[in-house]
Amino acid sequence: MKKKIVARGRNILGSDSSDFIRSLETKEAEKVFTLKSGNQAKFTLSTILNGDIEEKTFVDPAVNGRDQRYVTPESVSDITRTINLQQFFPAIGRVINGCIEVLDGSRRRAACIFSGAKFEILVTEDEISLEDARQLAKDIQTAREHTLREIGQRYQFMYANGMSKDEIARVEDVSPASVSRAFQAASVPAEMVELFPVINELSLADYQLLLKFQRT
Repeated sequence: MKKKIVARGRNILGSDSSDFIRSLETKEAEKVFTLKSGNQAKFTLSTILNGDIEEKTFVDPAVNGRDQRYVTPESVSDITRTINLQQFFPAIGRVINGCIEVLDGSRRRAACIFSGAKFEILVTEDEISLEDARQLAKDIQTAREHTLREIGQRYQFMYANGMSKDEIARVEDVSPASVSRAFQAASVPAEMVELFPVINELSLADYQLLLKFQRT
């Protein structure tokens, strides 16, 4: 089942998000997206051979929102089963210093690396602000929902850059309690979380239990 994209009051992807999803399903050579700032960026469909993926592309978790330490073969097994047959949605990226930063599609990138498949990605060479890049990555997320921990890490990044927890809640359109829960999940030491091959299976109660063990 495809995830519906909701822009939460912003005209990021046009008036009908379902039209955007359908546009991604068609393998057009070029697409133009309207960004949060109102600027437009032209994206061109590129195919990267498997042996070049790690050298020519990278993921910045602060922008993409997904912690790459937990993108394991087990966590992307749902994609690797079919990725060699067809990559249903191309990833989205921008060129930074000669390399492609993957804004959306880090799980598909990993699945291609693990399975030996080529990687299809829509890439722009147009200049995109950091804010536009983050919003684009958030609004066109077509892969599995980010985990509570990954959401918390994004909130921590916002907090470290001067936003209060109440401000984060307002910007993200969530309750202050949701922000606090995400912070809890992000506070669990990485070495404890890495014991679990599929981070998506960890619940809030699991994170709270791990925090309890860590503090004893």
